[in-house]
Amino acid sequence: MKYRDYYEVLGVDKKASDADIKKAYRKLAKEYHPDLHPDDKDAADKFSEINEAYEVLSDPKKRKKYDKFGNNANFSGGQNFDPSDFGFDFGNFGGGSYSYTTGSDSGFSDFFDGLFGGFGRSNYQRAGSSKFSNTKTAQKKSTIETKIELSIDQAHKGLNKSIAIKHNNEIKNIEINVPAGIKNNNKIKVDGAKYGINAYVVAKIIIKDEEDRRLDGIDIIQREKIYPWQAYFGIKRKVNTPDGSLMVTIPEKVNSGQKIRLKGYGYKDRKNNKGDLILEIIIDNPTEFNDQMIDLYEKLNEIEE
Repeated sequence: MKYRDYYEVLGVDKKASDADIKKAYRKLAKEYHPDLHPDDKDAADKFSEINEAYEVLSDPKKRKKYDKFGNNANFSGGQNFDPSDFGFDFGNFGGGSYSYTTGSDSGFSDFFDGLFGGFGRSNYQRAGSSKFSNTKTAQKKSTIETKIELSIDQAHKGLNKSIAIKHNNEIKNIEINVPAGIKNNNKIKVDGAKYGINAYVVAKIIIKDEEDRRLDGIDIIQREKIYPWQAYFGIKRKVNTPDGSLMVTIPEKVNSGQKIRLKGYGYKDRKNNKGDLILEIIIDNPTEFNDQMIDLYEKLNEIEE
């Protein structure tokens, strides 16, 4: 069997405080939650591993026992060991016999069951709450798939979205909590039980291209139209970003199609990574000219000939 380094799983030091452990757990649990990764076995396994690590390190008694065991055995993360060498007798762990096979009765790993007997789960996990329910149980329900279209700003800020789902010839309104910074094509999974639907509703997020803006990963490509004389002489222009307006200097003699990159002013994802805002310059003639402008253009045209 392999020794499981719970501190490494949560990415904390062995001397980490309870607050540090809770903070690390919440961040990882949010990142790997099955609702955001439907049908992703790797994410489900990682989520289970994170919960198990927190189950031990958040409980003073379990943490003390785990630390004592690890210190006495002087393990390094992932090292194999024979449980019998350390006096493990599964018959003494609460009246159950546990084998070291994947998927034990407790829902935790065989390492956990060997150390704590499979009976050390906290109340919120024994109760099988929707937030930490076993993914094998979750897969028994059918799935209703739908799509939610959002603007770039809506996806960037996040919102609660009400959608209508037809189920058994009835229209049900489902509330979907779209987190800020969700990426294009990400999916959100909601248990339909509280809406009278015996199924999971999986909503695929579609971030729409706009007339002059589109999302490229976490970069925003934004077309910026300027007049020919502005392109020649340069101009200061107020541009919109996801976090508000920004004054930008467009240099002189810029060409149509040239790009200006504004570092860190793009889309911010759920991990707080920020993309860039890329201005794509488009030289655009005015649709209407007054007499003076026509005269100037005619003179330029004569010079060019």
